Amino acid sequence: MKMLQIYPYDAQNDIIGKRKITGIVSIILMIASLVLLVTVGPKWGIDFRGGTELIIKVDPSVTDDEVRDAAASIGLTDASVQRYGAESEGRFMIQTQEVSVVDEVKVEEIRNAMEALGDLDAALWNDEQPDRMDLRFSAQKDTAQIEEAILATGLSQVTVQTAGQAEEAFYTVRFQDLQNIIREGFAAAFGEKFTEAGGLERLETVGPRAGEQLRNSGLVSIIVALLAILVYIWFRFDIRYSPGAVGALAHDVTIALGMFVLLQIEISLPIIAAVLTIIGYSLNDTIVLFDRIREDLDSAGTKPLIEVVNDAMNETLSRTLITSLTTLLAVTMIAIIGTGLIQDFAVALIIGIVVGTYSSIFIAAPLMVRMDGYLKERRKAQALLDKADADQGASV
Repeated sequence: MKMLQIYPYDAQNDIIGKRKITGIVSIILMIASLVLLVTVGPKWGIDFRGGTELIIKVDPSVTDDEVRDAAASIGLTDASVQRYGAESEGRFMIQTQEVSVVDEVKVEEIRNAMEALGDLDAALWNDEQPDRMDLRFSAQKDTAQIEEAILATGLSQVTVQTAGQAEEAFYTVRFQDLQNIIREGFAAAFGEKFTEAGGLERLETVGPRAGEQLRNSGLVSIIVALLAILVYIWFRFDIRYSPGAVGALAHDVTIALGMFVLLQIEISLPIIAAVLTIIGYSLNDTIVLFDRIREDLDSAGTKPLIEVVNDAMNETLSRTLITSLTTLLAVTMIAIIGTGLIQDFAVALIIGIVVGTYSSIFIAAPLMVRMDGYLKERRKAQALLDKADADQGASV
């Protein structure tokens, strides 16, 4: 039984001969992607820039504008609102930079209010625990006095408790939890259309510092993956193949990130996972091609390398296309049916599969051929230098 072939196994098309055209196309796409990344910049998700993401469930008759107005009335003036799932479900995803009822500006107001009470030694607050502030005075203060001074800055609810030993003037201030403010605010805005018990389905908060750490870790993971692949290919094949594999992967990641910027796909932890998946998928196609090139070289005799590479590309192209199209079909269905992060993840994979298939054919192999030529020229130059040194020594 003959297997399905999208592309004839015994084809003799000059694929490698088109490397200059495809190289120019790739360079243009990479430059365009880099320009987008520098000028527009990635759309970082809550995971990486810090903030709060929540999903609420209201009556399906509620509109986007009504949710946006309700969020603004709570104090989430920068909130972005979009439907989450089918319109009949009445779910909305809301994202905001706010992680607490207080920020650095409000903290400074509170600090000034505490200094006005006198004897303030320290007022400690950080954005990793934004709903708490620790106060230290050189003399005892009444907790009701502290609470009144803080409420005077515009906050609606605080709790002040003594901390440490009885003779120490240490106090812990706890601000109203953002989750409670959101739940109560939407309940007041929508009444029976929003239930406090089940209306707030999810709330995730990431501090700015944690977001920055996650972003740096995500970028480092991609760089480490590329370096590890460079070393692996070096040992698995030889030095000629490494630049082709890493160059193709760098090409894939750069263009994929550029497409994310163009399509305004949020860069979140699932998208970083998608990028790493793209790297693995593209590398698999590249290794299949390189393995066939190595096998053909063993039996090529005096056949020029460029012809061997072209034959290997023709032999593996059908397998590469069938694998990519099969995966693409499954991922496309997820992109069509899915919503939210699942849909973004699927779209990211679609971009990566298309770009990765292209690069394994038109980037990896041509770079391998170029690297082989560079090494041969280097060996020739070294041989000439050695010969010149030998002749000079003989003449002396």
